[in-house]
Amino acid sequence: MSTNAPMVMNAAHNDAANFGARINLKNISETEARKLMSAEHKALGYRPPPGSLAAEAQAAASKHPQTVSHVPEEQLAQAAIEDAARIKSQRGIDGIDFSAIGEAQARKLMSEEHKALGHRPPPGSLAAQAQAAAAKHPQGAAATQPLLHDLQRAALEDAAVIEGAAANGIDLNYIGEAEARKLMSEEHKALGYRPPQGSLAAAAQAAAAKHPSASAGIDAATIAKAALEDAKKIE
Repeated sequence: MSTNAPMVMNAAHNDAANFGARINLKNISETEARKLMSAEHKALGYRPPPGSLAAEAQAAASKHPQTVSHVPEEQLAQAAIEDAARIKSQRGIDGIDFSAIGEAQARKLMSEEHKALGHRPPPGSLAAQAQAAAAKHPQGAAATQPLLHDLQRAALEDAAVIEGAAANGIDLNYIGEAEARKLMSEEHKALGYRPPQGSLAAAAQAAAAKHPSASAGIDAATIAKAALEDAKKIE
């Protein structure tokens, strides 16, 4: 195990505690912990990992199994959704770990997404973000490199997001910070939680960071419609 593992796990524990601030883990019951695990599993699409709010809740509940708490199911569900979004953002997009990807994998991802789009992926795309990340660690982390079919799948999914943006009048090549902020606000409102990595709003913010003063001339109605359409895909 890496010498950084204890530090990483401690950070994960703290993050989970912050995201679950409305859930008192000291008094959570086993039934509520199970519901939280189920909700976060559903939100992630896989079993919540160590350091997740659901995992922390189960560990806490095991220390006082007879506890009877009364956390509303809506509150458990919202906490699960928010923590799932945190985990997804930390792990990168579509299973691509930006903290571990190397230049060879980033080049392959760029090639696959270029092929899927029919043109070079714009700033803010998964391929562009992967290349920027890989420049910081060209060799990557051998133990966590994505498989070829994972790269191909991720490229296709991100290309679909970009094409959807274009179809809704959002040009990521020219979007500026003000427009990206508005898009993030609208999609946050539509989802009920902060849009995760891989969302149109997140891609727009990453793209706008490359040209903050730009403007694609997008009106408020177009932004709201695009945000709503992307939120429907995420849900």
